[in-house]
This record gives sequence, structure tokens and C-alpha cells, in this order.
Amino acid sequence: MKRLTGTLGSLFHTFGSLILYWAVFLLFGIKPAIAVTLVFIVAEVIWRVTTRRPFPALWWFSNIMAMVFGLVDLYAKTPFMLRYEATVSNLITAAFFAAGAVGEEPLIMRLAASSRNGDTIPKDRPEIIQFFRAFTVLWTAYFVARAGVFLWVMTAFPLTKALILRTVISWVSLGVMMLISMNGRRVFMLCQRLGWFTTPAPVPAPAPLTPR
Repeated sequence: MKRLTGTLGSLFHTFGSLILYWAVFLLFGIKPAIAVTLVFIVAEVIWRVTTRRPFPALWWFSNIMAMVFGLVDLYAKTPFMLRYEATVSNLITAAFFAAGAVGEEPLIMRLAASSRNGDTIPKDRPEIIQFFRAFTVLWTAYFVARAGVFLWVMTAFPLTKALILRTVISWVSLGVMMLISMNGRRVFMLCQRLGWFTTPAPVPAPAPLTPR
């Protein structure tokens, strides 16, 4: 339970602006959504500064995305981006995760480490790094798939019905991915049973040379 709470808290501190923006936007409209998002960002900055927390790249990405789409909708005569902004934002998020998969420390590994409350992840085991890299690629594929589904939903149905369908699909699919991610240890053990991400066998030391 403590790990679940830590994971959810870490995700909210990272993606809170986007979550609040969409929730308030769907309930009250664009201007209240932007106002709530700005208040959250200011409060988050104060909290990170006073607690000496870092400002990770994913945090900057999330807040910039929330404000960019908010400003586009605010200054547009009609909400022309409403049908396509979810597709665009998911593709941009997918690109961000794809870039995070090729670093020395995969993006999902950094997120997991930030939510473990001091419980460190071994970085000297290549099978663990490979697992987190594959997990980051899985999240990349998820956002690409979500972008495609949202594009189809928003163009195939009337706007009101499309928004409802998009909201349901968004939260259900995200919940499934979060459930998988929060059971990462079990997923890793299952992968090892299937022969994936196994611990490499130690290389035997050469036999000492003995004089004849």
C-alpha cells in the first residue's frame, strides 16, 4: 500500500497539470481549466523548491503540454484542436518516451526510482536495465496506439459522444497500464520464467598456468 501511494503521488506530481487540465476542461470549460492548471504549477514549483525536489524533464514536458494546448484553445475562435489535441499530445508523449528508452538509464527506471522512497534499484545488473528499457518501449507503443484510437474516435462520432468515449478509453487504458507498472516486480519475474531478461552467466576465470 505504501508503494502504491508513493507511485500514485509521484505520478500526480509529474502529470498533475495535465490531469487537472483535462478534468476541469471537460467539467467547466477552457478558462477555469487554465486557471486551475496555473495554480497547480505555481504550487508545485513552490513545493519542489521548499522541499529541494528536482525538476525532472518529464515534469517540464507535462506542464508545457498542458499550457500549450490550453493557450491554443483559449485563443482559437472555435475549439478546433478539441478533436485532435489528444492525438497530437499522445504522439508527442510517445516520442518523449521513445527518446527516454535509449538513454543509459531508461525513463521508466527513473520514474520507478523516484517513487520507491529511498529503496534503490540496482543499476549494475544489465537484465534489469534491459527490462526497464523494454517497459519504456511498451509505454511508447501504448501512447502511439492511444493516439490512433483517439483519432478514429474523434472523427467517427459526434463531438459529444466522441469526448465521452475518449474519456472512458483514456482512463480505462491508463488504469490497465498503471496496474501493470505497479506490479513491475512480478512482471519482471514472469519474464525471467519465460526466459527473458535473464541474469547472464558469470564468465569462468581462466585456469592458472602451471609450469611443466
